[in-house]
Amino acid sequence: MSRNTFTTDGFGTNTQHLSHFQGGLVLRHHKKMSCEPSLHHAGIPEVLIVAIRNNRGHVSSPVVKVGEKVLKGQLMASPKHPFGTAVHAPTSGKIKAITDLHTAKPEAVIQTCITIQTDGKDQWIEQPKNTEKPQTPEQIILKVKAAGITGMGGAGFPTHIKYELKSALTEPTLIINGAECEPYISCDERLMADQPNEIILGTMWLLKAAMSKTAIIAIEDNIGGVKKKLDAEIKQLNLLEKGIHISVVKVPTIYPTGGEKQLIKVLTGLEIPSGQSPLSLGLIMQNVATAKAVYDAIELQKPLLERVVTVTGDVVGEPRNYMALIGTPFNYLLSLAKCDFAAVDKLIIGGPMMGYAMPHDYIGIEKTTNCLLALPAESTKPEIESMPCIRCGDCVKVCPQELLPQQLLWYINGNDHTNDLEKSRDHHVFDCIECGACSWVCPSHINLVDFYRFAKSELTYLDHKKAKAQLAQQRHEDRENRLESIKLERQAKRRSKTSKLTNKKTAKSEISAVLARIKQQENNKKT
Repeated sequence: MSRNTFTTDGFGTNTQHLSHFQGGLVLRHHKKMSCEPSLHHAGIPEVLIVAIRNNRGHVSSPVVKVGEKVLKGQLMASPKHPFGTAVHAPTSGKIKAITDLHTAKPEAVIQTCITIQTDGKDQWIEQPKNTEKPQTPEQIILKVKAAGITGMGGAGFPTHIKYELKSALTEPTLIINGAECEPYISCDERLMADQPNEIILGTMWLLKAAMSKTAIIAIEDNIGGVKKKLDAEIKQLNLLEKGIHISVVKVPTIYPTGGEKQLIKVLTGLEIPSGQSPLSLGLIMQNVATAKAVYDAIELQKPLLERVVTVTGDVVGEPRNYMALIGTPFNYLLSLAKCDFAAVDKLIIGGPMMGYAMPHDYIGIEKTTNCLLALPAESTKPEIESMPCIRCGDCVKVCPQELLPQQLLWYINGNDHTNDLEKSRDHHVFDCIECGACSWVCPSHINLVDFYRFAKSELTYLDHKKAKAQLAQQRHEDRENRLESIKLERQAKRRSKTSKLTNKKTAKSEISAVLARIKQQENNKKT
């Protein structure tokens, strides 16, 4: 960890003080009720609704047809783009439909989904006879890619990409993120408590893929015995004797410590430059659930078919964490947790700060769905009419990205739409992580995050229009250049032909003159 300021002694003991980021919030956790019960398998619902587009926006192509029987682990959709991910059948059954449906993404965007009528048999596809484990980083990366593994704690970035892009780095440090800083969400804590061995072994495989021997597992400082369990697994595996340093580090429970940039700042004191990734600092970050998925893919030959989902909220009778198949409908999980459907005012994916509301509960969970939060009307923030910004600066104090939220709002609401939006870009609106801390403390009840999302969307659209215009201009210029080239080529051919004709006439004239002189000389001799 030569580039980092944080070090450990190999047993998870801090040898230097942690750093901190600006701002943040201390929030009520609401996690105990869902985290106390042990992890429970949700079983097989009658129907699975599997989205085939990942959160990065890249669609995979279906390789199955309606009416076709599929087996558990069978490939159903293959990625068309390098940033796409493979999609597998979470259980056996028949393809009921391939159609556009609401998905568990922001704004419940409508995208192509494969609906499976399950048969309850959970019958696996025949496994390959060669079960040798990968030996090289390249083989590990291919295995992870084939398993369709994505980041399971955030934006769903394809896991294999990070290790393909790190080729220029020497021994990057791996950070396993187990810091669930947002209220209600406890899926990672429950996973670490129930399956610590799988997480440590998955981390070791990720270290091999990164050609590194140093990893930090970051957990919140209020989650009880999780650290002891992880430390015990590390000690039992004798990792220090193998030259592998995996440390479990407790970080302050301040929202949004679990954010990528904030956690890196806390652990290392370093800041990710604007527009860059952790790789620029020699770091790779993964979620603990991703490490578990890598263990499943390599040790058990299982693609990513399931994940832990926290089902909780004030109208849920028995909150807990479920190991659920990808595509499991929300209403199925809510029923298992004894949800009072009639009392639900908002159904949120994620936590109350960065989560997003769903229009209904007949939507399938995805690889990034970490929490179903069902809340009654009295628990949701009332829709208070916003008032003008009073420039109090409270939003600046809590912004973990050290932005100027009130100035961004000023530009976004400016009269000169395009120019003012460009000014918001200059003030780093794209660095906003949409944590909602600014909106939370705003005394004028301005939903600031909505404005920043709008600005990002508009700027992205303007960039798209500009790129299209530049492409059209370039195509026009290329066409003009081709026409000019053709014109010059034709002129050159005409000049060449004219020159040849002129040369022929000149040559003929010269020959005639020579013949005339010869004839004159002969006549002179005769006389």
